[in-house]
Formats: sequence, structure tokens, C-alpha cells
Amino acid sequence: MKNEIKSLTGLRGIVALWVAFFHFSFFRNEFIQDVVGKGYVAVDIFFVLSAFLLTVSYSGKLKNLNYKTIEVFYKKRINRIYPVYIVSVIVIALFLVKTSIAGFLINAALLQCFFDPDYLLNVVYWSLSTEWVCYLLFPFILWFVLHYKVRSEILIIAGLALRFVLPYLPGHLYIGSEIPLEIGESPRYLDLPYGLVSLLRTISSYFLGIGVALLPAFKMKKENLIIYLILILFISMLFVEKGLLFIPLLSAFMIKYLYEGKPNYLKTFLETKVVYFLGNISYSLYIIHYMVKKQDFVIVHSYHLNNLLLISLSLLLSYFSYMLIERKVKIFKV
Repeated sequence: MKNEIKSLTGLRGIVALWVAFFHFSFFRNEFIQDVVGKGYVAVDIFFVLSAFLLTVSYSGKLKNLNYKTIEVFYKKRINRIYPVYIVSVIVIALFLVKTSIAGFLINAALLQCFFDPDYLLNVVYWSLSTEWVCYLLFPFILWFVLHYKVRSEILIIAGLALRFVLPYLPGHLYIGSEIPLEIGESPRYLDLPYGLVSLLRTISSYFLGIGVALLPAFKMKKENLIIYLILILFISMLFVEKGLLFIPLLSAFMIKYLYEGKPNYLKTFLETKVVYFLGNISYSLYIIHYMVKKQDFVIVHSYHLNNLLLISLSLLLSYFSYMLIERKVKIFKV
């Protein structure tokens, strides 16, 4: 894998900010709300980006399965996601939300996707739970794909097909569910954050990320024109409900162009200091912003200004979280 691709770090920052605005704000302007209100699909971009980067990082190491490689992979994943996560779980359980011992343990173990959504201490934890399960599966999925030479196109088609059927699956597939199995319960197309359906949603994005990562390198005369067309198509799909089906795939191609392609205006923007900074604190921001939102702070009585101030507070807290926890705390030495 190449050294850090700053534009992909910047992309992560933009996506995290999109999620924050989605949770905080509602806009009367229809155009703005059509974009901000689709922020729930930004989570799928996180999944695709993780799958893409893990694939390009480990496609050489996981051609043959061995205990040491898998052990190091798991330890690095734990180092990446768990310190900030467990601190947030403890803070919420001690100071913000009353929870049972069972609820605390389910959250601490990142098992929320298998249990009643009421156990979620933070609404964004569902995605960390499903991604953790995908981390556990990833070495074996990638080995299988490489060993049996599964074509990238098959993975991409499988990812899209799985994503297509998600809205038609029961939304309450989890341990102890007493709710009748019904379909089409989500008020928003493909907004499926609970139970095993949320895990399948994540797996579908992983298939897309792995599939696009393993495609041959793009070599076209007008590469920059292609990425701008992908960006325009991406934005256009936000205004078409069923177009959201293709957002993860379009983001995967955009990620591949940013990873392999020549300099362009989009890449330059994503590598600016402010956007790159957002990327560095994006994981903490993803977790912390909803903790701030749930406190219902009112700093000023202007709705939008208050939300901007609360998002700014989230950014500040995320910076401290990044500096004091993400950069300094490692559970394993690898």
C-alpha cells in the first residue's frame, strides 16, 4: 500500500461532518435538505473506504492464511477503534444514560447488531458493531477471494444485489426480538441501522469496496474528467430515492481514482489542511457528535446557529479525543 493518501483522509472528514449535520440539522431549503437529509448513507461510504484500504493493505499478506498475520490484523483493528470507543461507552454509562450491566457489556463487546436496538448507548454504535464483525470476517473473505480468484465484477454485483434486497428483509432480526417480522419499516430508503439487516448492509458495502479495490488500475487519457463525472453522478443520485442504491459503488470508484489517479481539483480540496484535519479527527467526531446532540444544549435560541455551535463543540472535543486518546493509547504493541 502507498503511504497515507491525504485525500482519502480528507474524504473521511467530509463524510463524518456530513453525518454530524444529518443528526443535528433540518433545513427548510429543499435542495440543502435533500443533501443533508441523506447523511445516513454517508456511513456506507465509511464501510466502503475501510474495505478498500484494508484490501490494498492486505491483499499481499492474506494470500495465505496464517495465525500471525491474522493476529496482527486484529490487534491493529482493536488499536484503531477500541480506545476512543470504550472511553465513550464508559462516559455514557456513568454520566449520560442509565443502563443495565447486560447493556453495558453488549456495548463494550461491540455486539449491538445482534441485540435489541434499545441496548444502543449511542445511536452511531450500530455501525461500529457491524464493522467490527466485518473486521473479524475480513481476513477470511479476502483470502477466499484471492485463493479462488473470485472476479471483482462478481463481488460488485453481489454487493449491489444484497443492497437491493435489504429493504425487503425484516428489520427486527436480532436475539430476543418479539416484534412481528415485517418489511419496509424504515421511513427512509436503505436507512437500516438495526439487527442483522444492518450487518448485511455493511457486508454489501465491504463487497463493493473489496471488488473495486481489486479491479485493475484505471488507465485513461482523461482520468480527471472521469472523477468529476463520478462526483456529479454521486450528487445527482442524492435527489433520486432509489439512486441511493448506487452511492456506495460510486464512492468506491471515487476512492479508487483518488488512490491511483493524478492530481485534480477534488484531490487538492480534500488535501487542504482544514479538510485533512477533519479527516484526522473524523472517528472521534463520529462518536462524540451524537453524545453532544443528546444533551440538548441550548447556547443560543437561533436553531441553526445553535446547531453550528454544538457541532463546533463536537469538533473541539474530537480534537482532544484524537490528541489524547487516538494518538497515544494503544492496547497492543504491533
